[in-house]
This record gives sequence, C-alpha cells and structure tokens, in this order.
Amino acid sequence: MSTARRSDGDLTKSKILEAAGQLIAQNGFAQTSNKQIAQAAEVDLAAINYHFDGRDGLYKAVLAEAHTHYIDEKRLLELVESSLPPTQKLEIFYEAIVNKLIEKDIWHSKVFIRELFSPSLYLHEFMANDGARKFQSVRKIISEVAGLDEDHPALLPCVLSTIAPCFMLIITNTNIPTPIQNISQIESQQLVKHLMTFSLAGLKAVKQEQEQLWSLGS
Repeated sequence: MSTARRSDGDLTKSKILEAAGQLIAQNGFAQTSNKQIAQAAEVDLAAINYHFDGRDGLYKAVLAEAHTHYIDEKRLLELVESSLPPTQKLEIFYEAIVNKLIEKDIWHSKVFIRELFSPSLYLHEFMANDGARKFQSVRKIISEVAGLDEDHPALLPCVLSTIAPCFMLIITNTNIPTPIQNISQIESQQLVKHLMTFSLAGLKAVKQEQEQLWSLGS
C-alpha cells in the first residue's frame, strides 16, 4: 500500500472520528445515526465499518479520543519515566491538562460529561483498560511527590484530592450553570500555580501525619 493511500485512509478515519465526536456531543450516541456521521464527514457510509469495525467500534474510538485529548498515555508514560524531580512532573501534568480543560467549544468535554452523568458499558470497558493504565501513571507521580509507596493506603485519597479539581474544570467549561463557572475565566498559569500550592501542601501534611503514626506505633 502506498504512502498516499495510507494518508487518504488516515484522513478519512480522522474525518469520521471528528464528525462523530461533534454529533455525539450534541445529540448523544443513541440519537446519532451512522448515516448522519457519514454525511457530516462527507464519506461513504461503508467507511465507518471499514475503519472502525462498526458503530460500537466508532464510539469506543470517540471515547478514547476524548480522553486522549486531555491525557495522552504515551506522553504521560514518558513523563513518569523521566528523571525530572517529582514536583516538576506534577506541575507538567497539571499544565498539560489545565490548558486542555479550559479550551472552549470542543466536543471532547461534552462527550466526557455525557458519560460521567450516564455511564455506558463502553466507558466501563475503557476505564478497565486505557483508563486504568493512565491512573497507574498518575498515581506513580503522586506517590513520588508524597513520598509514599504506591500501595500505601493513604495514597489513594491523595490521588483523589489531586485529580478531582481537574474534573471540576471540565464541568465549568460547559454550558451547565454552576456556582464556580467563573473559574474557567482564570488564566491557566494561575490555575496551575494554585493547584500546585494546594496539592503540595496537602501531600506534605499527609506525609507528616503518616510519619507521626509510624512513630507512635514503633
């Protein structure tokens, strides 16, 4: 197969994925037909089956693309395995995800919000595989920053406290009215600085608490 032919195939696949993401974000998966997607992508209907093995495969690809838009697994793994100081790893992670989360008028967040409020079997499958691997990488970074073993029982709440604000940013970047809507107006650098200050202080406090408990028990 020639390079030109492969490029055409990649372009067609990308057009289908983009059209599907936009339509599903607007109308939901059940209310979006393959015909609508093909028309929006300006491709033949059969191209969906060819590139994604059918409707289910396409939706799985949409979910994966939506998640990758915010957290790229390859780049995350490179960050985890780098020799950078743990706090710098966390800051780079925050910078990457915050810059994506404050983007306006993109379908990725809307698809993600739909799944959060009404989870499908596809999301369960994704979280058990791709999502689980990304979670392990983020947990490793937070483990290094906190100075706690990855299997330490105190680490999981630390991961929750560190990541949870990022999910709130997804909600503030939608048309859903919330008391914290104006957070999306704050500059990304300021948000990253706040998240770092808040997270580092919390992780330090947890570490000190665990050291005190260990000292009392020894």
